[in-house]
Amino acid sequence: MKLRIALLAALLVAVLPGQADAAPADTISADRATVRDYPGRLVLANATRGDAVEVQGYCGEWVRIRVSPGHAMATPVGWVLRGHLTRASQSGGLDGVPERCGDDAERWRDWVGAINAPFRSLRQVDGLWRRITFGTGVNLAAGCVLSLNYTRVADGPDRVDPAQAVPGLDMTKVSYRYVTTDGAVALVAAPRPGASYNVWGFVPSECLQPKHRDHVYFDEPVVQLQNISGLRTGVGYSDETIRARGCTGALVSPTQPRFGYWVDPVPANRPPCPV
Repeated sequence: MKLRIALLAALLVAVLPGQADAAPADTISADRATVRDYPGRLVLANATRGDAVEVQGYCGEWVRIRVSPGHAMATPVGWVLRGHLTRASQSGGLDGVPERCGDDAERWRDWVGAINAPFRSLRQVDGLWRRITFGTGVNLAAGCVLSLNYTRVADGPDRVDPAQAVPGLDMTKVSYRYVTTDGAVALVAAPRPGASYNVWGFVPSECLQPKHRDHVYFDEPVVQLQNISGLRTGVGYSDETIRARGCTGALVSPTQPRFGYWVDPVPANRPPCPV
């Protein structure tokens, strides 16, 4: 009998190789979880409550997942907050999951054609330089409504998914972040009336209209720094401070110039510091 049990166990191992190495399964527990290109950075899509996910790695409080959604998503792969997952949010919920800090740092290149301001950037306000950590205020054309997701198709431009519209937002407080690589879809944010947080969603880029400036992006002088560590929001910094931190100019997007800047050009392509 013992020999038969041993043989059966060996057979199961042989038939199901690598099962122990399978990525942990989980689900989205939040009503909405932003799926980002890199921990804490650009939103690429939105997962919704109940979406099944495969956990692939973690970095701090961010978890890399692959989503199996029952709805349209331009990409099912990205990073979500650990607290937005059912099992991973619990103690020991990431046991055995590999740490993957550093993965996907350049993934934005597959999704972003132009951005309101490049990474590690400051804009000039009343002669001083202030960190940019938010979208640019814009108006939306009449009838435009945010959608949680958009799709990509082989024979045409990116398309916003009307089945995932987000009504009931304060459309007087819309901010713009980026357009997709083909320029057809824009990522924007707006709060619910009275809320202190934004809902990230997508609209056709033709919906974007400037608000209190000439363009939908930051069109005042903008600089990109090599080192932004320690610079606080809401504080104005001098020309000397930014020059000391490896200052360069912001490069307007070579493919979608109407919508802002190239996110993070290689050093050789960055314009000189304007001060």
